[in-house]
Amino acid sequence: MKIGILAGNFDVIHPGYMKMFKESKNVCDLLVIALHSDPSIERPEKLKPILTLEERKEVLEGIRYVDNIVTYTYESELVSILQSYPFDVRLLGDDYKERTDYTGYGLCKEVHFFDRSHGWSTTKYKNLIAKTC
Repeated sequence: MKIGILAGNFDVIHPGYMKMFKESKNVCDLLVIALHSDPSIERPEKLKPILTLEERKEVLEGIRYVDNIVTYTYESELVSILQSYPFDVRLLGDDYKERTDYTGYGLCKEVHFFDRSHGWSTTKYKNLIAKTC
């Protein structure tokens, strides 16, 4: 059984996320989501989540591709999660393909990069919502 981990804050689920979740299940048998409570705590340039951690967890639990969810607040906690579990594959967006500075670099045997040419992002989705209000 191949175990994969996908980290993020998954604030507002959009088609881009669904493509990632679905593709994840083609790469691994068991998908663990590492749910970030608020990335703006350590990176002020990031958007603060709209939904609470519990609300985002509830949404993720309803997605058939997601098998387990662990939560974290600090990047150091994500490193501990990556070191504590027997993850076979780390799942990342292709914007990390040429980088080695992401949290937990080198802690998984394999890294799978998603093609994000679909153009969806949480920022784009939030902006579309704001324009329709």
